[in-house]
Amino acid sequence: MKKLITILFLLNLFSPIHSQFKRGLGFGTGTWGSGFHFSGEWQLDDDKYYGFEIRFIDIKNEEELPVYNPYTGNSFNVGDKALIMFPIYAKIRYLPFEGKIANNFSPFIELKLGPNFAIDGDGDARRFADRWKGAPSHTSYGGQIVMGAAFLQMSGAVISPSIGYEFLPFGQSIDGRRSYDGTTINVTFTFGNSRRK
Repeated sequence: MKKLITILFLLNLFSPIHSQFKRGLGFGTGTWGSGFHFSGEWQLDDDKYYGFEIRFIDIKNEEELPVYNPYTGNSFNVGDKALIMFPIYAKIRYLPFEGKIANNFSPFIELKLGPNFAIDGDGDARRFADRWKGAPSHTSYGGQIVMGAAFLQMSGAVISPSIGYEFLPFGQSIDGRRSYDGTTINVTFTFGNSRRK
């Protein structure tokens, strides 16, 4: 893991000076949960980008149900996993039809790989502090392969919806599962000037 983080840092440090750094924010939902992400990227070529993505995923239980207590007026979830994940991916995106379609629509394929940090809280605790106090953490590796389309806006921003598959395996059982692989749907809003030269 330390080697991967060092390689990512060096790649970002020695990226071409003419490459413009672009930031993005987005949200995603998948088979086991939903969350949001922050991304940064540089243009490698006319049809290739590379960068990183930091994700937050709140894992949900299939049997989780909201319950309302009429005596106290409080509501809470029953069967909550209290499991969160923080994948940190290095990514590369390829736009095979860049410059060949005469509008602002550019299909792409994106590959993401990197470490995944998970925190397993106490799902039976009702107070936030009790749920996460002393919670064990786990580290593994994950990845994501997606297909989507980039829509260039008049302001130079880019909206990129995508769908794909995320790999989140673990070497041990966490909340009853050794893997949280599944389908994922992402929408990313990238700030900045036009990516077209």
